[in-house]
Amino acid sequence: MNFELLELREDRIRYLLSGVSAAFANGIRRACMSEVPILAIDEINLYDNTSVLFDEQIGLRIGEVPLVADELDLFSQPEDCQCGGTGCPGCRVDFMLSKEGPGMVYSEDIQFTDPGVRPAFDKIPLVILGEGEKLVMEGYATKRVGKEHSKWQAGTLCGYKNLPSITVSEACDGCGKCVEACPRDILVIEEGRAKATNILECSLCKLCVGACEAAAIDLKPIHDSFVVSIEGSGSVAAKDLVARAVDEIKMRALDLDSKLAELS
Repeated sequence: MNFELLELREDRIRYLLSGVSAAFANGIRRACMSEVPILAIDEINLYDNTSVLFDEQIGLRIGEVPLVADELDLFSQPEDCQCGGTGCPGCRVDFMLSKEGPGMVYSEDIQFTDPGVRPAFDKIPLVILGEGEKLVMEGYATKRVGKEHSKWQAGTLCGYKNLPSITVSEACDGCGKCVEACPRDILVIEEGRAKATNILECSLCKLCVGACEAAAIDLKPIHDSFVVSIEGSGSVAAKDLVARAVDEIKMRALDLDSKLAELS
């Protein structure tokens, strides 16, 4: 297996994975979306809500606010906590929100009892309060995984595609029809022949193949090489998200191996 980093930002990582199967690449993608535990607001108590939104709508909006924890590993998932999930500082963190209009209620108005926990983005709008309107609530956040609910989904836009292979034969006459057909500007005409300039951006649509009357373009996927793109919700840095996803896969594989050993 070969790994090549193509792009790295706080919220996005893009890399080339070669010498693996599609199932392996997809396993990392799925783990990023559903198996990496993060904090999210779990339950709320609304004491006063005179805004234009129903209580249920407020709950849905605040639940989807991504949270950042400076020490995420200090929190346990409720079912794994020593308290048995009844609720303690080891598996949940309390918050309070109190705001009176007029004005917009933003995610930055959510105040947690743990100073190391905060919304990933300050200016996520929750609701507009008019003159005299109030929103007062409290609740707590817990650490769970995305397969239980989308609010615990650490990875958002996660996908992969086969690395394309583009070859242009000597039959190419440089007519430029393939260049015009390509929606991603992958092809250019150089020295009288078509040439691929950025294969990583190719979507394998094969419009260039259809436009080439000389049948000079051969476009096919490389079946053991994948361009993987992972974007996070902001709760975990993209590089840490992939690392945690791989750790989850490894842990489950070791657990399965031990259980199979017991059966044998």
